[in-house]
Amino acid sequence: MQFLVLVSRTSPAPQNPPTAADREAESEVIRHLYVDGVVRQIWLRGDGGAAVLAEADDAERLVRAFSALPLVKSGFLQPPQVIELKPYSGFGPRAA
Repeated sequence: MQFLVLVSRTSPAPQNPPTAADREAESEVIRHLYVDGVVRQIWLRGDGGAAVLAEADDAERLVRAFSALPLVKSGFLQPPQVIELKPYSGFGPRAA
């Protein structure tokens, strides 16, 4: 199944921004999720968050995976919002 995972900055932002090491640790976890076939695509949002097209058997797996991100665990990012995606029926056959 495919899901949209939204990760947003905590508001108000923590006083100490992530260090270069924190950001690298975050990137390393995302790279592993990509190699494992969980992350299919990822974009940085203009508001400072991220949008991820992810694949998993269920939403709970993604909640666990993205809640383990170093920047989520440190409180810089909010826990992920996981939204199940369903096929768009508008391209299918039309009812007679």
